[in-house]
Amino acid sequence: MSGALLPAAVAGHFFLPPGAVYLKSHSVGCQPRSAEALLRDRMLTPWRETGEAWPHWLEAIDAWRAALAELIGVEASDLCPATNVSAALSRYLSALGTATTRRTILLAPSAFPTIGYVASGLAAAGWTTRYLPAAADVRDPAQWASALDDDVALVVAMHVSSNSGALTDIAAVAAAAHAAGARCIADCAQSVGLVPVTPALWGVDAVIGTSVKWLCGGPGAAWLWVAPHDRTALDPMERGWWSHDNPFEMDIESFRYAPDARRWWGGTPDVAPFILSTAGIEAVTAIGVERVRAHNRALQTILRAALEPRTPQWRWPKGDIGGTLCIDTGADQPRVAAALTANAISADFRGTTVRLSFHAYNGADDAEAAVRALV
Repeated sequence: MSGALLPAAVAGHFFLPPGAVYLKSHSVGCQPRSAEALLRDRMLTPWRETGEAWPHWLEAIDAWRAALAELIGVEASDLCPATNVSAALSRYLSALGTATTRRTILLAPSAFPTIGYVASGLAAAGWTTRYLPAAADVRDPAQWASALDDDVALVVAMHVSSNSGALTDIAAVAAAAHAAGARCIADCAQSVGLVPVTPALWGVDAVIGTSVKWLCGGPGAAWLWVAPHDRTALDPMERGWWSHDNPFEMDIESFRYAPDARRWWGGTPDVAPFILSTAGIEAVTAIGVERVRAHNRALQTILRAALEPRTPQWRWPKGDIGGTLCIDTGADQPRVAAALTANAISADFRGTTVRLSFHAYNGADDAEAAVRALV
């Protein structure tokens, strides 16, 4: 697997925390060195020199849409910026009430909690949230199919689960949803930038994602992709002046939805987060997602080969996983947490499960340092 490792020089394109081994890209990706200059050139300088800099700022957001579209193989016109994943999902759900008479949203209990919060918040509007059984394997399309009936309007599936690292076959889940007459939206917050995200090939109806994790883009730059077949079929109830076909028409009694994904945009847009996100997307694209993924797997293999045989009391992940090793350390959790802290290894826990993530800027020495700390 050593041939899959990226050159050490790749790390030089990112700022890394000094004196620490950073293994928390599942939470926040490290800042690209290009981010500061890009923010200055595309936001601060035009603002300083022109005052009202909206033409420049909108060009910057268009550049973000184009960069993300290239990364995930979609049309830029089908991408809409969002402040966060919750907002992206909420805007999407706001359109389904008039698009279907079905009123059930199906998801897994292992979904990131914000997904459940958004879905259950629709109870007052007559929506029901249904969960797969706690023991269900989210990677098994049959588990999803068995939970579908003629009242399920939408399946929300995580491409990579944040608590277990499980990597789901989104295309198979989408096919099961469509066979039952439901739509499917994929949550790619824990995969985009590390695992190939291919909405057009999956056949999903929508995708939500964020830049803060593997895309190394910082907070505030999430997104919603809506499939071309729903480009104008869905009309979000949550809207603002930037959802308008012509935001500058300024006729309060006349609203026309934008003909592309801008219809999901809402009010006055953020700018800085999407410029920072562009820097992250460009950095990951320059390396190549497939190369980042191979590098990640190679480092996972180094750690597992050295540590798994010596920790039979831990529950190691099985089956397909994404970029994060989620290892249930059980009763050893306090010792493991103390060892990580003592050795300046930045990781985190979900209960007794430690989460360790290797990105392009990590190397074999980081994996070996984690092994030494945890044996």
